[in-house]
Amino acid sequence: MSGEQPPPEAGPLAETTADAAADAAAADAARAAARGRAMDRRSWYMPREVADALASAVEELHFTTRRPKHVIMTALVTVALEHLGDVRRRVEEAHH
Repeated sequence: MSGEQPPPEAGPLAETTADAAADAAAADAARAAARGRAMDRRSWYMPREVADALASAVEELHFTTRRPKHVIMTALVTVALEHLGDVRRRVEEAHH
């Protein structure tokens, strides 16, 4: 699609269809970009309530930003890594 808008006489259904097509094209482009990067899957164990909270956060951000879940997880982990000192203190406090 070349970014053209449906003619005004096409009505809301055509606009909705055009929006859905644009969203699908963006998702396809994100998947193609992800395939071009080195991706990895890891397995980590954590308390169920923490895993549930993480999954909820990913879902919320995915649906509010319409970004792929791997982009959301990358951002969440990057922010945590930027605050590694805070994480270290929390871990040390929890085990004293």
